Amino acid sequence: MRLWKSREKVEKLVLQHLGQVREAIDAFEQATRAGLSEGDWNRAKHFALLTHTAEGKADDTRREVEESLIRGALLAPSRRRILELIDLVDSLANAAESSLDVLLVQRVEVPEENVGDILKILDATLELFDNVEGAIRKLFSGPREDALRCTARIDELEGKIDHIERDITRRIFRSDRNLASKLHIRDYVEELVKLSDRAEDLADRIALILAEQAA
Repeated sequence: MRLWKSREKVEKLVLQHLGQVREAIDAFEQATRAGLSEGDWNRAKHFALLTHTAEGKADDTRREVEESLIRGALLAPSRRRILELIDLVDSLANAAESSLDVLLVQRVEVPEENVGDILKILDATLELFDNVEGAIRKLFSGPREDALRCTARIDELEGKIDHIERDITRRIFRSDRNLASKLHIRDYVEELVKLSDRAEDLADRIALILAEQAA
């Protein structure tokens, strides 16, 4: 069942935007892995540029969605829902870009013993975004239960990422590194997990939209 009337163009643009954010997330993952796991910072910078390019394309599409809505493409309540949804999706690409800015511009020196855990956060983040994609697609095309399963999995993965973050932070501050280095690493990890925090906000929004539609 369709959630919004007269929404074909808007739906197409929302899914186009989602695909562009997917490009940004994939490039972010490759940039982070290249820098931390492979030590190839030139390759990391290449993928960081691709992240920035994809994020820019997503911004353009988001504005196109907003213009369509302003012209009255949907009824007022639906316009608000779509605007909130696309802004939250867009924030994922922004978080990915910000994480790379900290890692590459500030060149964070992540201890080797912490790299593995950061890569676990990265893997969980990719699975999290897979579920973001699934939830949004099912929001448009159903069934409702599949969208809710995706949002529940997002919550689980966000909790897993939080647990890893706390473990990394605890071990960093128990190490013999100087305080400035500890704070630098902590700040990077906090930036990295913002993506999962925003995905959780998005999952909550999708669940609310589904509840409103079921009422």
